[in-house]
Parts: sequence; C-alpha cells; structure tokens
Amino acid sequence: MRIALRLEYDGTDFRGSQLQAKDRTVQSAIEDALHKLFQQPIRPYMASRTDSGVHARDQVAAFDVSTYLDMNTVTNAMNSHLPHDVAVVSSHHVDAEFYPRRDAVSREYTYTINNSQIERPLIRRLAATVYSHLDEAAMSRSAKLFEGANDFASFAGPSVLPGAPTIRRMMDTEVTRKGDTVTIWFKANAFLHQQIRRMVGTLVELGKAKMTEQDFAKLLEQPRKGAGTVLMAPHGLCLTKINYPETGPGALPA
Repeated sequence: MRIALRLEYDGTDFRGSQLQAKDRTVQSAIEDALHKLFQQPIRPYMASRTDSGVHARDQVAAFDVSTYLDMNTVTNAMNSHLPHDVAVVSSHHVDAEFYPRRDAVSREYTYTINNSQIERPLIRRLAATVYSHLDEAAMSRSAKLFEGANDFASFAGPSVLPGAPTIRRMMDTEVTRKGDTVTIWFKANAFLHQQIRRMVGTLVELGKAKMTEQDFAKLLEQPRKGAGTVLMAPHGLCLTKINYPETGPGALPA
C-alpha cells in the first residue's frame, strides 16, 4: 500500500528537506516517526527539495507499508511521534505508481518580506527584513517577465551543473503589499536550485532602484549562470502548495 502525507514544517532548525548522513532534516524526522509507528525501517520520498531554513505549508512525502490503519489514525499517530516543528496535515491512500516528485504538475512558493525599519520579533523566522523602501509596483511589472517558458540560468544556484537544462515554465507570479509586508508568489512546473531566492534578490534590487527594469529584463533575454548574484535569506521562503492531477495514478487530494 502506498500512502502520501501532506506536511507542514518550520524549516528553521532543519538542514533542508532531503536526507543527509548526519544532519537533522525533514525527511529524517519523517523516517524516524514512520519507524516508531510501524516498527520497521521505511524510506519516505519527498516531492520537492527545500534548503536549510526554508519552510513548507504543503510538502508531500510518500512511502509503502502494509497496514490496516485508516488515514486519520495514520495522521494522528504520526504527529504523536514527530517533533514540534513538523506535522502531518493529512494522509491519503494513493495509486501504487504514485511518485510525489514526478507526478506533481506545479509547485507554488511564497517569499515574505518585512519592509520596515524594525525587525518584527513575531515574524522574524518567517519573513526577511528589507529596511529600504521597496517599489512593489516596479517589482510586480518585472516579475511578470518571468511568466512563460524561460531560460532561468541567470538565477541558477551552484548545485545546477554545467550543461543541465535551465528552462522552466513559470505559470504565474504576483507581488503584493499589505502595510509593511511585501509578498512575492511564484507558480511553476519546477524550480532550479536557489532560483526563487535569486529571483527575489534581483526583484529587491529593482525595488530599491539599484537596477533598472531594462537591466532586469536582460537577465532573462541574455541568460548567464551567476548573473543573478543577490541571494535572499532562506527563512523568508515557504513552499505553499504542490499541485497534482485530479484523476489518474498521479492524483492526490488537495
């Protein structure tokens, strides 16, 4: 039987989502809880890789196990074994061929900026502070250039190997302000390593008037790895949604 878990976590104290030899990761926390619940070693597979310090409101993990437990019981039992900074939001029976990374049709991420002269204690783990006032209208105009199938090499991180494909399909973007909070949202079929944090870093430079909209556009028109040099802090980034088909072997309820 294959089971998929929708997860939420505070990434502050994790060394990312993927399993590592010695460091504490989201995958290792899930694996430990599965071992305690089912009394056997079980390897969960994650839908999307998040870096150290990055949060998730909707990560997905899947694993195989033989059990008579209903899905509500799996959810509650897993949460009784998990640490306080990660939780199973829901559990689902899925097709035996379901694979969380391959079957995802799109991923949504949100980057939150506290655009204030004061670092706000209650949101400091979830929002990056930018003290200079940002022109969110200019940021919104340029963010729309990301939409469509584009070569995002200029925003690729060091883990993207030379010659690796860097074209991704950006479905939608949005930059909004509410008071001192600027929120940047992206929806794409997939993302490169550090792509979002580098795109946001470039948008912030534009919002500070440290670069022109024309120079911004050139990063897409003339893609070059390493051109987007400003890397925003990880704690402002959150994986907010992973979308799957409504029917078929790759389906997963929202």
